[in-house]
Amino acid sequence: MPTLNRFDDIELFFESLLIQEYKDFEIIVVDQNECSKVMEISEKYKDKLDLKYIKSDRKGLSYNRNLGILKAKGEIIAFPDDDCTYKKETIKKAVDFFESNDEYRIYSCKTMDKNNIDAFKKMCPQNCEINAKNVFDTITSITFFVNFKKDSYLLFDEKLGVGAEFGAGEEIDYILELLSKGYRGRYFCEDVIYHPAKKHKKSKEKFQRDFNYGRGFGALCKKQIIYRKDLGFSWIFIKKIVRNIGGIILSGNRDYHIATIKGRIDGFMKYRTGDKY
Repeated sequence: MPTLNRFDDIELFFESLLIQEYKDFEIIVVDQNECSKVMEISEKYKDKLDLKYIKSDRKGLSYNRNLGILKAKGEIIAFPDDDCTYKKETIKKAVDFFESNDEYRIYSCKTMDKNNIDAFKKMCPQNCEINAKNVFDTITSITFFVNFKKDSYLLFDEKLGVGAEFGAGEEIDYILELLSKGYRGRYFCEDVIYHPAKKHKKSKEKFQRDFNYGRGFGALCKKQIIYRKDLGFSWIFIKKIVRNIGGIILSGNRDYHIATIKGRIDGFMKYRTGDKY
């Protein structure tokens, strides 16, 4: 769990871990803050949880998730945000699913706020198999668990994600890479992980953020279409671009669509896999 500029939320997440019905898990905290607050919070819980603390001197979500992955020991791995909370049965449901369904290696569920409103992200309303066509509706970074069994862990593409060159898409890319390796996954709409809704007012910062997120989406699409040779994914990219064009013409949220379409095209044009892929 990489964390930056959140403190009270971390304690809420730790408290949700303390009440888990399934107890055999570890939590790895990767602290990107310059201050010592997260370390102090972690110290409070080190005797209550199997907690590893890592201090990172570099910002970036994917980079710091990879730091955590390299310290992990379990067969099943998940990527909670520092402001999400688990229901008491969350981990148990994932573990039970894998134990009962050996052919599946990915479990995912829904995210909602604590008022049971899907204001953070609208997700698929029914249970289903996870595939490249529905991955945006069945996956967020906080909702999926991967059972690697005895396989080596997969690392995130450090070019993608908040704080990276292309500011989003790392979790979808992660799942698409697993699917390309033959992993199968199921999504469960009635299982929920809590995450607060995010609201941003119009500003230059929001325009830049929307542009960066758009770049991440464009880079992700290029990686799937060109490098994984999934030509069917082209339609997902085209539909998003068409929607942006319609939004520029018809929507009151014109700035968002301008920033996003610029980012999506720029990300698609400029992404290169490099030597790490």
